[in-house]
Amino acid sequence: MGLKMYIAKKIFFALIAYFIAITIVFFLYHIMPGNPVDLFAMDPRMPPEVRDHMIELWGLDKPILEQYFIYLGNLFRGELGDSFFYKTSVTSLIGEALPWTLLLLGTSFIINAIVGIFLGAYVAWRRGSNLDTGFVLTYNIYNAFPLFFVGLLFLSIFGYQAKIKGWAIWFPVFGAMDPGAFDGGIFPGILDVLHHLALPLLVLTLFGILSWSWFMRGNLIGVLTEDYVQTARAKGLNDNKVLYKHSMRNAILPVITNIGMSIGGLIGGSILIETVFGYPGTGLLIYNALLENDYNLVQGAFIIIAGITLLGLLISEILYAIIDPRIRTS
Repeated sequence: MGLKMYIAKKIFFALIAYFIAITIVFFLYHIMPGNPVDLFAMDPRMPPEVRDHMIELWGLDKPILEQYFIYLGNLFRGELGDSFFYKTSVTSLIGEALPWTLLLLGTSFIINAIVGIFLGAYVAWRRGSNLDTGFVLTYNIYNAFPLFFVGLLFLSIFGYQAKIKGWAIWFPVFGAMDPGAFDGGIFPGILDVLHHLALPLLVLTLFGILSWSWFMRGNLIGVLTEDYVQTARAKGLNDNKVLYKHSMRNAILPVITNIGMSIGGLIGGSILIETVFGYPGTGLLIYNALLENDYNLVQGAFIIIAGITLLGLLISEILYAIIDPRIRTS
């Protein structure tokens, strides 16, 4: 099978998977207890005629199958409905929050992949050493703590305590930038955004680097025992060539398949991190929507998240096929 045909096949199956995902989201939304309009209408300030208009507008007075086709039609037009709580369109709310999440997750993903792969390779090469023992111990200890706990700990030490005690290095404890951050120019504004980004990025990246390193270490340790690696070392090749040219190329293939899953893990982690740090991304938006029973907003956010996760899986499969042509014919 050629590469173009392989990519077309994977895109086709990704679209089917996305269709199934948005269908599941719709029916989960409708089997949950409580009518979202009824929950929103508990506000005594809402007139009965407004409630009736909302039911008609969102098609909640129609059979569920008809609601489903209305839902699909709205999705194809890019309409995700209106937020019950914020009283504005879900599309605009996600459009405002998504860039901040992409900045956080994109930066974290790049750092995780680059540092994690090379750190894992180096630790695997030094397997059995004090470095390897220390890495395994650090990984197990760090993963014993929930992500939100580490976030709160860092927030307390490097946010509140650092500023109160007048430390030279401290970080903001809320938001993505200060009001009027760009009033003094683009460069000071960018520095302010990076200052707010640093602490949530640090917490998310520490988990990511350790996970990628652990995965790479396990794969490479297996590769280093292969006959062709032992033969290369017996021929007198230096360590760098054995590690980077002969070993890492094969060990990195399974790591590529981890791209899609790592994106899903990052998204899940971002909900916790954005909530802890008050970072105005889609994670914080979902958290607030769940608190307010804003089903339309939750539904819209998960539709976007499903698309991003499936896109990550698709990219990883395509990269795998490009690096290892055998995958196309398997």
